[in-house]
Amino acid sequence: MSPINQVVQKAICRGYLTAEAERTLCQSFDGNCNLRDVTAMTMLQRALSSGQVKRLSKKDGQTCLV
Repeated sequence: MSPINQVVQKAICRGYLTAEAERTLCQSFDGNCNLRDVTAMTMLQRALSSGQVKRLSKKDGQTCLV
């Protein structure tokens, strides 16, 4: 399982996304990613939008997540 999938599954399971996890996602997504990684990121985006996952990091404009 890729680092992206691991971070996304933890965030969805716990119900929150830490700043450290968000940095890991951004760094991992900048490298080589595959369709499963993109799908996992889409799932996380939907979970964040719906409120299923809370974002613990500050919105400072320096993130790969919208």
